[in-house]
Amino acid sequence: MRLFIDTNLWAYRLDRRDPEKSEQVRSWLADVVADHEVVISTQVLIELRSVAIRTLQPPLSDRQISELLAALTGFELVNTDANLILDAHLLASREQLSWFDALIAEAAIRSRCAWLFSEDFCHGRRIDAVEVVNPLRS
Repeated sequence: MRLFIDTNLWAYRLDRRDPEKSEQVRSWLADVVADHEVVISTQVLIELRSVAIRTLQPPLSDRQISELLAALTGFELVNTDANLILDAHLLASREQLSWFDALIAEAAIRSRCAWLFSEDFCHGRRIDAVEVVNPLRS
């Protein structure tokens, strides 16, 4: 099954401030990556680099960030091009999404993913053919 993983889940995996959540996400990601086709977008890479430098404590080193980004480019990568931006604009209006959420959702739609894993959307929501799933929902 094809699925899109939003930035926040990758960030939780790296965040040492909440070891329990980090371990939960690490275990979940290992299972998902082993069994499914994972898709991310250039937006995910951009946001994750920002989180690694500005949010994580301690921040990742330049070498660690390079290794992280290189590892993630092993997944299918949706480029945030002009057409995606224009379609995300329409999606944001139609679905009442924030701009950055619309960009993520549009990338998941374009890549024909069945699921969009994120904490930033309403669990169970359908956006076109994509179902939003919050894997941390209790």
